[in-house]
Amino acid sequence: MTKEDKVVAFILLVTDSSSTQQIYKDVSAMEKVKEVHMIYGDYDLIIKVELDNLQEMTSFMMQMRKEFAVKKSSTLITLSEDMEL
Repeated sequence: MTKEDKVVAFILLVTDSSSTQQIYKDVSAMEKVKEVHMIYGDYDLIIKVELDNLQEMTSFMMQMRKEFAVKKSSTLITLSEDMEL
């Protein structure tokens, strides 16, 4: 993967429990966000994003941390969708 490759990622968030529903609504309205789900377990939200490159991924994550009450995050970047298994 180079800096110029399209990035599809799943972001797992731990949020302040009093903010989870509002973060869900706000994140759902973001342009690059394709899906958002509230989940059970160690994380509160899972977000699917499609971004133009790794630099945009970095900017997106910095924006998330700045704007929302994120306690912890984990970002899972997918491999190329064109790979043959």
